[in-house]
Amino acid sequence: MKFYSKVLAIAYLISVVGLLLLELTQFQKVDRLRGQISQSYEMISGRDEGIRLELEYRRFRSITGKYVFGEKLQDVSAGPDTAQSVSHEMVLKWFDILWSRVFSITSIGAEVPEAQHEKFNSLLINLRSSLREVDPLVQQLRPGNLIAFRDIEDTLSPYEEDITSMAAAIAQTRVERASTLQKRLDAALVSMDTLLVSSAAGGVLILTLFGVEAYRARKEESRIKGREARIRFLAEHDALTGLGNRSFLNEKMNRFIEYADAHGEGFNLILFDLDKFKDVNDTFGHPMGDRLLKNAAARLTAIFSGEADIVTRLGGDEFAVLQRADFATSEKMVGEVIDALSSAFELSGNDIRISSSVGISRYPDLSHSADELLRDADLALYEAKRQGRQRYCLYETGMSVAIQNRVCLEADLRHSLQCGGDGLEVYYQPQVSTDLKSGTCKVTGVEALVRWFHPDQGQIPTLDFINIAEDAGLIGALSDWIFREACTDLVNWHQSGFKLHLSINLSPHQLNNDNLASELIQLLERTGIDPNYLTLEITESVDVKDTRKAAKMLSQLSARGISLAMDDFGTGYSNLGYLKSLPLDILKIDRSFVKQIEDKEEDRKLVRGIINLARGMGLKIIAEGVETEEQMNFLQEQKCHTFQGYLFGRPMHKLSVLALLANAEPNVFNEAISLPDLSDPSMTIVDP
Repeated sequence: MKFYSKVLAIAYLISVVGLLLLELTQFQKVDRLRGQISQSYEMISGRDEGIRLELEYRRFRSITGKYVFGEKLQDVSAGPDTAQSVSHEMVLKWFDILWSRVFSITSIGAEVPEAQHEKFNSLLINLRSSLREVDPLVQQLRPGNLIAFRDIEDTLSPYEEDITSMAAAIAQTRVERASTLQKRLDAALVSMDTLLVSSAAGGVLILTLFGVEAYRARKEESRIKGREARIRFLAEHDALTGLGNRSFLNEKMNRFIEYADAHGEGFNLILFDLDKFKDVNDTFGHPMGDRLLKNAAARLTAIFSGEADIVTRLGGDEFAVLQRADFATSEKMVGEVIDALSSAFELSGNDIRISSSVGISRYPDLSHSADELLRDADLALYEAKRQGRQRYCLYETGMSVAIQNRVCLEADLRHSLQCGGDGLEVYYQPQVSTDLKSGTCKVTGVEALVRWFHPDQGQIPTLDFINIAEDAGLIGALSDWIFREACTDLVNWHQSGFKLHLSINLSPHQLNNDNLASELIQLLERTGIDPNYLTLEITESVDVKDTRKAAKMLSQLSARGISLAMDDFGTGYSNLGYLKSLPLDILKIDRSFVKQIEDKEEDRKLVRGIINLARGMGLKIIAEGVETEEQMNFLQEQKCHTFQGYLFGRPMHKLSVLALLANAEPNVFNEAISLPDLSDPSMTIVDP
């Protein structure tokens, strides 16, 4: 019995030691996995050069914008009422941080898929070059320096999409790595379960000891799995609204495509963009903007609440919905969303109103892949905005060609303005005054009109590229260029002995510019132009944010001798009080009324009323669109003696204007009405 007892004791001890060694090995494996998953969590939480690059890039651009526009930086942690001014030192600090981050990354390595290494390494090289380029601008940047700010934005903004793409690629790679670690952890746990079964043969003591450790390991496993679930949620969801993000949308689109292919059903991708959301952020602050996004997301999910509906936020003020339904159903629900988002949002006692533009693509009827779905829905959204916003558009095949051409024209126009107006020309249409006593007419002024001659597409219709300039935020730069060129031409004409008056249209961008008066006065002093020969034209339908401020600014210019004309009178919505508040000198009768005065008594009555109103206000009158002798005779009978129209000349090049002035003699009406038009026929453009 002793022998057997010793054998059993030795076997027991050997079993205990073996089980302990096996347990120790398994515990070491679990500890290694725990460390690896902890490291994965830290990487996915953003402690990485690639993701920090995106954060610091966005932070620098935000700080720069706040500094230039004099906005304060909200300290969320200190409370909603605390804010600090952005200093130049803060701008330099974040620029240095961004600079250090970009130049410290030697290459994009394992965190990015190998297929994208070359693209992102090229991004780093180009970004370094651009940082060197904007370095002097940042060093000299001052509040209100919009030119330097635009140059910085134009240089750095093209990288936003690629930097975001790089961060998304890194996040996707890490999610896949975390998934691999999870599988290894599951395998280790299976081994531990096997160890539990084996330890039962070692006796109650070993089983008890191992059971305690197994309980600890299982508890750790639950904690790790919870952390992993949190990591996966953060990687696939928007932190603000809790909706899925772009990565989540891509995954769901691929699943929808697989289901559609298997069952022969289609589905729709719907993109929503909140119109003028930036105005809410600028007016009420970003915390209020975040609350608005949450409320908008709630209204969106309340309507698209079906089991198969997938609602996501792509970023900023853009949302996307995947819906497995026919177009008629989606169309009805999209209308409900547009109405819902147009209703007032009650936020902190404020009635905030926005609207929404919507683009829709459909698989497989119109789009044939996930990339095409996103691209086509985005094109349809762009078209909805172009048509006036607060509406939806379904993608059509021709949209991509038209919008691609528009994007190319926008880039070419931007390049033209950056190169001093290459391809742009200022054309001038004569304004003729008549004298009944002498029976003569004389060119007394010109109106400046811009023309664009594209190197590949030839002449671009004026309204087309003006709309492009307004949508792209280039209208300010274009208007400034027209002013400089036209004023320079006027000075040259005056030096040649021709004392013409110059009329130039003011854009909405210029009227909303608080510095317009000082900038124009500086331009007059720089070019040496006599302000008494300059007339600024505004339209009564122009989008002026603060009419009182605009009237005060125009009064300052009027005090300098500059005349002010109301263009296209009768086509807008201004009231007499608005006209009275402006220091007007001239009222221009719109061509739409002049065109019909030969045939319609209603238009003749309207023109008489406008002329009587102008005379009652002591204003000079100019009739636009005069094309026939009958029109001119009627206007003369109503005591209007200044005209502009094809009867006297089409818009022409400045050299043609000079030739016209040099060769034109006052014409007797009974002999000849129109002045000689010496402009080159190939350069004569119909005024829109």
